[in-house]
Amino acid sequence: MIAREESSYWERACHFFRNTGFAESEGSYFIHNKNTETVKIGIMCQVSVSVSDGRVSHTVDGQTTTAGASRSDESIFKRVEKLLRKDAPCFFVVSPDIHRRSADRSLPHIRLVQPALEFTFSPDQGDGEITYAQDPAGEQQGRVMLRSSLEQSLSVQPNDSTDLKSFSELATGWIPDEDDESFFKRLENAISVLQDHPDGKMTLTRAYERESATTRSPFELYELHARMNGEYACSHFSCIRENVFSLGTTPENVLEIGGRTLSVDVVAATCRSSESDEYLARELYGNPKQIKEHRSSLKSRQNRFVPFCEEGSIRVVQDMQVKKLRNVCHLHSVFTGELLPQVTIFDLMGSVFPLLGARPKELLALADAEMTPHRYYGGVVGHLHLESGGCFLNVRNALLKDGLIHAKVGVGVIAESDAHSELLETQDKLSGLLEAIQLWVASVPCETGAGNREEPF
Repeated sequence: MIAREESSYWERACHFFRNTGFAESEGSYFIHNKNTETVKIGIMCQVSVSVSDGRVSHTVDGQTTTAGASRSDESIFKRVEKLLRKDAPCFFVVSPDIHRRSADRSLPHIRLVQPALEFTFSPDQGDGEITYAQDPAGEQQGRVMLRSSLEQSLSVQPNDSTDLKSFSELATGWIPDEDDESFFKRLENAISVLQDHPDGKMTLTRAYERESATTRSPFELYELHARMNGEYACSHFSCIRENVFSLGTTPENVLEIGGRTLSVDVVAATCRSSESDEYLARELYGNPKQIKEHRSSLKSRQNRFVPFCEEGSIRVVQDMQVKKLRNVCHLHSVFTGELLPQVTIFDLMGSVFPLLGARPKELLALADAEMTPHRYYGGVVGHLHLESGGCFLNVRNALLKDGLIHAKVGVGVIAESDAHSELLETQDKLSGLLEAIQLWVASVPCETGAGNREEPF
């Protein structure tokens, strides 16, 4: 127990969501945008839109209609935009499997929900406020819920420090879709092909799954993962449908919009987390391969948004700072631009897939040779309301579905990459999520601290 006044707005938001009784209800969501220091909590879904298998399902107050869907990204995103209520907030997840041969057909590729009630927690509103209500009766219900939360004792899990276990210990119980040796060969082959494309890049992924084997609340897993994961840009938890939950902590946005201003994170180049500035300087700033990877990603991302912005408005406002997460550090840049009139977040989303792909495009088939569905890994997750919103790269995430936990990890390689180092990077990136899941399954308090890396073979 800690005093309420000593707790953060995120901790109070978690406490509130846990006690609403809606955390495991279809359509409920919890999304924490650290970039804007806000938590949005939506409950009691009034509108939902799902796109899968060439069909669009639109549900309003329990009544569903279904129609055929266009195969064009631009058309489908603009179509779903027209189905939403203009005044209501919206939470969404989008799967990259809309472009892939392999897909989990039991899940929608695009899922958007609009709540009857939304609450916002922030440093200025640490105990929460109602920022959307469908009607006066709902607003009154929301006020009762906020008062009730204030009357309840606030419990926060401790942040005791401990050493991180080795990857092999954390991976106990997990079944990889592909063993280390096979993935290593794919990395070597990709790097070999990239020798003929000095400015090219490929992202390779690998999948894991395990049984959940616990009766603990899925939201508790989200809390464990988010609490220990450092300087993430956005974390989320959502109930897609009964017994299906999406959660994660991503280091970067794909785009955010405030008014007509576009803001984009570029998180590229990775090394093991360290408290030593000397180590980070050597591994990130002192490594030509890391600098090239980051600069290449920055240029590619800027080019993606040039058609949607006022001419000459795109500029870098943060250049290659270090972003520290639980297990890894990245170089992090930010650029902004002024959007053209009438451009919406749905215009932008229709242009960004595939996010984990290849440059040049003809290498995409080789980069994305894995047959396991991504589900929501490598897609986007986000929130919007009126003229403000953002979507975030959905990585460092898990999907809980009918007693199984699905996880994936990806790594970007260029011509200068080393296959052994890239394999270790996948372990480092995945370790934070596996640690949280191990703690969750074992029903022990969340602990944080530094870790030890293990050689793959």
